[in-house]
Amino acid sequence: MDLKMLKDEYLKVDTDQDDALLKSLITAAKGYIKNGIGRYVEGNEQYALVTGMLVAHWYENRGVYESGVSGSSIPFTIRDQLTQLRYVGVEEDEEDKRVESEVNLPSKEKGAG
Repeated sequence: MDLKMLKDEYLKVDTDQDDALLKSLITAAKGYIKNGIGRYVEGNEQYALVTGMLVAHWYENRGVYESGVSGSSIPFTIRDQLTQLRYVGVEEDEEDKRVESEVNLPSKEKGAG
Protein backbone atom coordinates (compact mmCIF):
# COMPACT_ATOMS: atom_id res chain seq x y z
CA MET A 1 0.00 0.00 0.00
CA ASP A 2 1.54 3.26 -1.06
CA LEU A 3 0.46 6.81 -0.36
CA LYS A 4 -0.57 7.62 -3.93
CA MET A 5 -2.81 4.55 -4.23
CA LEU A 6 -4.37 5.29 -0.85
CA LYS A 7 -5.13 8.90 -1.78
CA ASP A 8 -6.42 8.05 -5.28
CA GLU A 9 -8.37 4.86 -4.62
CA TYR A 10 -9.58 5.01 -1.03
CA LEU A 11 -9.76 8.64 0.02
CA LYS A 12 -10.01 10.75 -3.15
CA VAL A 13 -7.60 13.28 -1.59
CA ASP A 14 -5.92 15.71 -4.00
CA THR A 15 -3.72 17.73 -1.63
CA ASP A 16 -0.44 16.92 0.11
CA GLN A 17 -1.58 18.57 3.34
CA ASP A 18 -2.21 15.30 5.25
CA ASP A 19 0.59 13.18 3.75
CA ALA A 20 2.49 12.85 7.04
CA LEU A 21 -0.68 11.77 8.84
CA LEU A 22 -1.57 9.29 6.08
CA LYS A 23 1.92 7.77 6.14
CA SER A 24 1.67 7.26 9.88
CA LEU A 25 -1.81 5.74 9.49
CA ILE A 26 -0.46 3.30 6.86
CA THR A 27 2.28 2.23 9.29
CA ALA A 28 -0.26 1.95 12.12
CA ALA A 29 -2.64 -0.13 9.97
CA LYS A 30 0.12 -2.56 9.03
CA GLY A 31 1.04 -2.87 12.71
CA TYR A 32 -2.62 -3.33 13.66
CA ILE A 33 -2.94 -6.19 11.16
CA LYS A 34 0.32 -7.79 12.27
CA ASN A 35 -0.60 -7.53 15.94
CA GLY A 36 -4.07 -8.94 15.24
CA ILE A 37 -3.19 -11.94 13.09
CA GLY A 38 0.57 -12.41 13.54
CA ARG A 39 1.80 -11.33 10.11
CA TYR A 40 1.62 -8.75 7.35
CA VAL A 41 2.43 -9.76 3.77
CA GLU A 42 3.64 -6.93 1.53
CA GLY A 43 2.41 -7.17 -2.04
CA ASN A 44 -0.65 -9.26 -1.17
CA GLU A 45 -3.81 -7.65 -2.50
CA GLN A 46 -6.02 -8.68 0.42
CA TYR A 47 -3.58 -7.22 2.97
CA ALA A 48 -3.45 -4.01 0.89
CA LEU A 49 -7.25 -3.89 0.82
CA VAL A 50 -7.52 -4.18 4.60
CA THR A 51 -4.75 -1.61 5.05
CA GLY A 52 -6.55 0.86 2.79
CA MET A 53 -9.87 0.26 4.51
CA LEU A 54 -8.36 0.74 7.97
CA VAL A 55 -6.57 3.93 6.98
CA ALA A 56 -9.71 5.34 5.34
CA HIS A 57 -11.75 4.51 8.46
CA TRP A 58 -9.23 6.10 10.82
CA TYR A 59 -8.74 9.14 8.58
CA GLU A 60 -12.46 9.79 8.31
CA ASN A 61 -13.14 9.06 12.03
CA ARG A 62 -10.38 10.91 13.85
CA GLY A 63 -12.33 11.70 16.99
CA VAL A 64 -12.29 9.78 20.25
CA TYR A 65 -15.53 7.85 20.71
CA GLU A 66 -17.17 5.95 23.50
CA SER A 67 -17.94 2.29 23.08
CA GLY A 68 -21.15 1.66 21.17
CA VAL A 69 -21.21 5.05 19.45
CA SER A 70 -21.48 5.03 15.66
CA GLY A 71 -18.16 5.50 13.88
CA SER A 72 -16.06 4.36 16.80
CA SER A 73 -15.30 0.72 16.20
CA ILE A 74 -13.62 -1.07 13.33
CA PRO A 75 -16.30 -1.82 10.70
CA PHE A 76 -17.50 -5.40 10.29
CA THR A 77 -16.11 -5.61 6.74
CA ILE A 78 -12.59 -4.96 8.00
CA ARG A 79 -12.96 -7.42 10.89
CA ASP A 80 -14.28 -10.03 8.46
CA GLN A 81 -11.30 -9.55 6.14
CA LEU A 82 -8.91 -9.88 9.09
CA THR A 83 -10.59 -13.12 10.13
CA GLN A 84 -10.06 -14.52 6.64
CA LEU A 85 -6.41 -13.47 6.65
CA ARG A 86 -5.91 -15.04 10.07
CA TYR A 87 -6.96 -18.47 8.78
CA VAL A 88 -5.45 -18.40 5.29
CA GLY A 89 -1.76 -19.18 5.19
CA VAL A 90 0.64 -17.33 2.92
CA GLU A 91 1.47 -20.63 1.22
CA GLU A 92 -2.19 -20.99 0.26
CA ASP A 93 -2.13 -17.48 -1.20
CA GLU A 94 0.90 -18.35 -3.32
CA GLU A 95 -0.74 -21.59 -4.51
CA ASP A 96 -3.87 -19.65 -5.51
CA LYS A 97 -1.75 -17.21 -7.55
CA ARG A 98 -0.02 -20.09 -9.34
CA VAL A 99 -3.30 -21.82 -10.18
CA GLU A 100 -4.90 -18.52 -11.25
CA SER A 101 -1.99 -17.71 -13.58
CA GLU A 102 -2.26 -21.17 -15.17
CA VAL A 103 -6.01 -20.73 -15.70
CA ASN A 104 -5.51 -17.31 -17.31
CA LEU A 105 -2.88 -18.41 -19.83
CA PRO A 106 -3.88 -18.07 -23.49
CA SER A 107 -4.90 -21.43 -25.01
CA LYS A 108 -1.72 -21.61 -27.16
CA GLU A 109 0.47 -21.51 -24.08
CA LYS A 110 -1.55 -24.27 -22.43
CA GLY A 111 -0.62 -26.57 -25.27
CA ALA A 112 -4.02 -26.53 -26.98
CA GLY A 113 -2.59 -24.48 -29.87
